[in-house]
Amino acid sequence: MSKPGYAKQDFWFRLIFMVFYWFVLNLALTVFGILVVLVSLVKLGSKHEPVTLAYWLTNVSAFIGQIFAYLSYADEEKPFPFQPWPPVNSDDEA
Repeated sequence: MSKPGYAKQDFWFRLIFMVFYWFVLNLALTVFGILVVLVSLVKLGSKHEPVTLAYWLTNVSAFIGQIFAYLSYADEEKPFPFQPWPPVNSDDEA
């Protein structure tokens, strides 16, 4: 007879990491929101493109995507800092 899923040690470790990444996700979404406002303000008040801010925004959105993939069981790999920061394609830059 097989044990239920909650009896496995891996389940509890994953649950602990999921709670941790839920808090990290909230922090990352806050940073993402701040960056969206900053990029919008710079574009509104300047003729120059905020390339660096847009690059940071792309990086944070890739990190948020990694967290969502982990929390939704779409990926078994833990996001940063347990694997490298998500790479951003140069084609995707602003």
